[in-house]
Amino acid sequence: MRVFSPLAIVISGLLLCAPSVLAQQSPSDVHVKLTVGDGKQTVRIGEGVKLVLEFTADRDDYQVDVVPERWQPTTDSVSVSPSSGCTYWLDEYMGHRTWGRDVFSYQKLSNIPVKLEFMLNDTIRFDRPGKYSISVTTRRVSPASRTGDFRRPLVLTSNDVTLEILPMPAADEEKQVKRLADLLANAHGYQAEERIAQELSYLTGDVSTREKVKIFLNSQARSGNYSQDITYGLFIARNRALAIQLLEAAMRDPAVPVTHSLLGTLTSLRRLTEQVQQNNVPPVPVGVLSPQGEPEVERIQRSYLIELAGGLSKRSGKSQTTTAQTILMSLPRDTAANDPVLLEVRRLLVQQFDTLHPYDQEYLLRVYWDKLRDSSLIPSLQKMLSFSGMASKNIHDEALRRLLELAPDEARKYIIDEIRDPRSLVDFELLKSLPDSSVPDVDASLVEQLRTLTESRATANLVYLRHKTLLIARYATRNVYPDLMQIFQDKQTLLQLDARAALLAYFAKYNETEALPLIEQTLEKLERGQDFNFLPELTELYYSDAIEALLNKRVESDEPQVASTAAYLLSLHGSADERKIIERRLTRWRNDWSNRVNEADGNLQGIVERELIMALTRAKSWKLPPEQIEQLQRSCITKLCRQNFVR
Repeated sequence: MRVFSPLAIVISGLLLCAPSVLAQQSPSDVHVKLTVGDGKQTVRIGEGVKLVLEFTADRDDYQVDVVPERWQPTTDSVSVSPSSGCTYWLDEYMGHRTWGRDVFSYQKLSNIPVKLEFMLNDTIRFDRPGKYSISVTTRRVSPASRTGDFRRPLVLTSNDVTLEILPMPAADEEKQVKRLADLLANAHGYQAEERIAQELSYLTGDVSTREKVKIFLNSQARSGNYSQDITYGLFIARNRALAIQLLEAAMRDPAVPVTHSLLGTLTSLRRLTEQVQQNNVPPVPVGVLSPQGEPEVERIQRSYLIELAGGLSKRSGKSQTTTAQTILMSLPRDTAANDPVLLEVRRLLVQQFDTLHPYDQEYLLRVYWDKLRDSSLIPSLQKMLSFSGMASKNIHDEALRRLLELAPDEARKYIIDEIRDPRSLVDFELLKSLPDSSVPDVDASLVEQLRTLTESRATANLVYLRHKTLLIARYATRNVYPDLMQIFQDKQTLLQLDARAALLAYFAKYNETEALPLIEQTLEKLERGQDFNFLPELTELYYSDAIEALLNKRVESDEPQVASTAAYLLSLHGSADERKIIERRLTRWRNDWSNRVNEADGNLQGIVERELIMALTRAKSWKLPPEQIEQLQRSCITKLCRQNFVR
């Protein structure tokens, strides 16, 4: 069995969206056979119908995709006759559109059947008793590929199988529902839950619809596939109006928290019901919950949002805050600041912010800060910074970011606390924001943290080591220079390059005369190409005339990686005077290689040409006229350079 590479997967997914154009008719030496699983030729409405596709080939030149599709039918198309007795519910749900899968797995074909089972109920609902003829047109088979490249699928049509559909009386469905509900109540493990939920989802009568709604409203602790089966079961139901009625009643119950799932499913059910009733309405893929930009979907959802916002005062506790969050997340991003729905939700969420779970707080601060920004949240942000759970980094990051915006003076204490905390990994970009050039209060903590981390061989500590050395370079004072230098001398061979660069930046900050030889020694011992793991970190933390002189020396190197890295860093940090140096280096490079282009393409000299041109055209300290930029980009002589600039 072979799984396609990510690139091949993407290409295949795109191509399969237009199978009628790309598929080729099947040759006579590859075959597909359709059978009814378990030999059941007679089933009742709402019971599961298992079908089996068997693929064989007379020679080993073919492969078959064996990934089950369920609700993503991109390669298999089922035909039922007479079609008037059934509903292609998934086709309605997806707006009569096909969405490509993102996973493909191939198995070679031979005269031994490759079997693929699928449930007919995942796409079709039977509405009337009778005898039905079923066939499958599939595009799963393609010529075998030894190189992993995409091959156009073949069009194979199976034989017909006959299925007799019998009615299921309401009393029988009620027994089925009770049996499944009892099984669910005692199910152990997500696989058992999913299997039972799938069977329940296929039932189509009112009794099962009521049970599906009940489970849908109480499925938060269940697995994702379980919840998805139950949700699809609401669309499989014959009486979707009943599902809407029950969901609307739940939505209007002040004790029921209105989640995004509840609002989205209700909106989609209503829109789909309207579409089915109005045959002339172009289908919309309601499978995307509340698809943005579809006027009728937005109309339905807006009516619900207005109703929910007007009833927030009748709710309390989690029901109130969850519903308010759902409203906020469902409003269009361009909603005006004075929109009455937004104003009411904003007022409540700011007022009740302390009652939210820290994960919800972090999400709102990160995604909806433009709607919620308020100085009254300062105490709440300070409380968030005391959170010590698993996601404390993300929570502290966002709380500190917003506190810095609202009250930078208040944030100072918390920044120092984070620096002192040996397990804190709060974003360095936030922690470096203090105006102080150094902070004596963190000296002792940083030295002790570095000493402890360099004594440990745990791989996980490498992340902390980099973080703490960045903070040393930013805030440690001259007072701890001897202690840090001693640790560096004792442990430098054990330090990864980014941590070594940060410490050398600190040493250069206070004693460049001593640090510069250490920097040069480090560079001399690096393997080819490793300077890019060292110099960018160093120059970001410390840059001076001496460092610039070092880069000028390195840009003259004939070693491609050395020269190209130096050119890149000079464009980032160099003064305007560096322009002439880079221009001279480019001229020298052209003189050396213009008559040896093939050799330059073969020994990576093209990256020097590319980086020198990039340095001249994208530098921060000077700006070239557009026509000169274009001229430089078009002047490439190596393939590596042309690939970046010439289109």
